[in-house]
Amino acid sequence: MKTKDIVITVILSLIVVVLYFVERNFDTEINYANKAYQIYLDGEVIGLIQDEQELYDLIDNEQQEIKDKYSVDSVYPPNAFKIVEVNTYNENYQTPQEIYNMIEQRDDFTVQGYVITIKYDENYYLEGEEVPEDYTINVLDKEVFQDAIERYILAFVTEDEYQTYIGGDIEELTDIGEIIDNMYFEETITIKEAYISANEKIYTDATELSQLLLFGPDAEMDSYVVQAGDNIESISNEYRLNPQEFLVANPNYRTENSMLRIGDTVNVTLIDPIITFVYSVYRIEEIIIELDTKTIVDNTKDRNYREITTPGVDGIVLTHETYDVVNGEESQQVNFVYSETIREAVQEVVTVGRSYSSAYVSGNWAWPTERPYRITSYYAYRWGKMHDGIDISGPGRGSAIYAIGDGTVVEAAVVGTHSRSDGTYAVIEHDNNVYSLYAHMDSLLVSVGDTVNRGDVIGTMGDTGFATGVHLHISISIGWPYHGSYRFVNPLTYLR
Repeated sequence: MKTKDIVITVILSLIVVVLYFVERNFDTEINYANKAYQIYLDGEVIGLIQDEQELYDLIDNEQQEIKDKYSVDSVYPPNAFKIVEVNTYNENYQTPQEIYNMIEQRDDFTVQGYVITIKYDENYYLEGEEVPEDYTINVLDKEVFQDAIERYILAFVTEDEYQTYIGGDIEELTDIGEIIDNMYFEETITIKEAYISANEKIYTDATELSQLLLFGPDAEMDSYVVQAGDNIESISNEYRLNPQEFLVANPNYRTENSMLRIGDTVNVTLIDPIITFVYSVYRIEEIIIELDTKTIVDNTKDRNYREITTPGVDGIVLTHETYDVVNGEESQQVNFVYSETIREAVQEVVTVGRSYSSAYVSGNWAWPTERPYRITSYYAYRWGKMHDGIDISGPGRGSAIYAIGDGTVVEAAVVGTHSRSDGTYAVIEHDNNVYSLYAHMDSLLVSVGDTVNRGDVIGTMGDTGFATGVHLHISISIGWPYHGSYRFVNPLTYLR
């Protein structure tokens, strides 16, 4: 053996001998830390356990009531619960039962589901309107929400219209008719998997959820049993609905003329949707331009004399137009993409005897806007309140607004003073205590005290004040509106 190898062997032998005597004489012991689980609730440490699975199993087994309520297989700790694996010398452990008891007293157990968040777009709301806070909905299965959304949409459009749109089978419109070329929600809707408190409202039924979407969270559902003589219009008026709102609440009826069966139960709850469903329509149609009537007084004739001395003819215009329908209500603004005159309207001239009548009769008032036009909202209940006039759109921003009859301007202001601002508006006093109000104008061309004649331009069409599009709101009242005694009447009883 070489000298080097001998030296190495001796050194190793000495090390072994030294270690033997150290262990025998000093009785050295090395302690290792134990693996455990630190439990947190709301960021606070509430205990230490040895087996995390035993705690999870205990939670799952003890909450059978929650399992039965929601028909789920598992129940989970609260969202504020956190468990962290640690290595510790601390052996002061709690039992899983002790931890469970503390959790049960301080927080709610959870089930696995989905949270839908509805975020409202502040750009959709008019200046001064309050933008709602984000709205959340809990569901166990996202299919429940998807089914509810589809039911909601079908309250506004037909199954065929919906399937045609989602199937991408929209054909170009080339003849009289209409198509839906877009559908969307104004809000941003997101769905996210989450653990949901078992004590929160969790939707498991699509019908119940679609009712929330359509009528709002605080709706008191109301129904009515159809009686003999009832129709959709009469029931709507009785419950302060307009017929379109009735149809939305009762999608099994498609038009205002749908027949009602005696004994049927209908929903007469006012809709108050929490989401905004919009669909866009492209329409081609023929619009009748009703003839204008000019009255000439012949003092040589008897006071009861009336004769059409020049027959008139209604005009016909073929229009291509677009408009939106928002939660079942046609938008205030209609856009005429293209129009073609098929037949010009010819003015009718009527000759009457002396003192035939100092009051205007139907057909002897001027129409207040240029043509073609569309009435986008009628004199009817709207969102539970009476819409005290009609909305007219189509001619576009800056188009002329005409005085419907001779009279004196008694109000003219750029800022409306009524509860829902009329923006730039004017009020004209006519004979026999009749007043006409013109709202949302873009510009005002008359002042208080001005005398105007039937057909004079008094302003231009706009969207000032509380308006969601370019249109004219015109009201007619007996008595000065918003001053003393007055009552609004349907403008179409005066205007042709």
